[in-house]
Amino acid sequence: MGGVGKTTLAQLVYNDVRVKEHFDLRAWVCVSDDFDVVRVTKTILSFISDVTVEDSDLNLLQVKLKEKLFRKKFLFVLDDVWSENYDNWVVLCRPFEASYPGSRIILTTRNQGVSSMVATLPTYLLKELSNDDCLCVFTQHALGMQDFSKHGNLKKIGEHIVKRCNGLPLVARTLGGLLRGKYDPNDWEDILYSKLWDLPEEGGGILPALRLSYHYLPPHLKLLKGDIMLEMQKGGRILNCNLTPVDLP
Repeated sequence: MGGVGKTTLAQLVYNDVRVKEHFDLRAWVCVSDDFDVVRVTKTILSFISDVTVEDSDLNLLQVKLKEKLFRKKFLFVLDDVWSENYDNWVVLCRPFEASYPGSRIILTTRNQGVSSMVATLPTYLLKELSNDDCLCVFTQHALGMQDFSKHGNLKKIGEHIVKRCNGLPLVARTLGGLLRGKYDPNDWEDILYSKLWDLPEEGGGILPALRLSYHYLPPHLKLLKGDIMLEMQKGGRILNCNLTPVDLP
């Protein structure tokens, strides 16, 4: 399920001071649905070399990567993996054999088939947040606090909005950010009763929140309006509509 917090949890682990001290090398790759072994290998090599890698010959890239990993303990995060191509996975992992014992790969995916293909340890399945925890995430982003103690007039509306989040922290954060600094109940009711909630959805309720977030953007930020909204209405996944890299640690 999307929006449940897989990438966020991986980021917390990746950026933890103790983790940084434990591993010699770290790299983060947003894989998405295009499991291109050359691209993933280049990204890892760029991370651990601190230089942009221009080569596109997989054999040369893997030789360089193997040299970099020799007797080093690494942590690599492969975020948002969709492909179940086992051959690509085997090829990607070949240089990793040169590393020091104790090296680790964290892989996030919505696809149970992917986790079954690569897992050497039990898969950690994230569940939706409880309503109380989801409410806490929402109010933290909307009001800068963990409850409605200073904004009692917004509590009932906010609780109804949070029920629409279905326990997904990404949705709670998105809607909370959309309402941040807005204390007029009418603004909150506009979100709660928006007709955009009623459009067909996929992905566990994430698309309505993205529609709402886009709908309330200032006009000068509504880039590629036609293409983006068309993809949303077709139920398509938007992989990257930002002007900055996504899912970075």
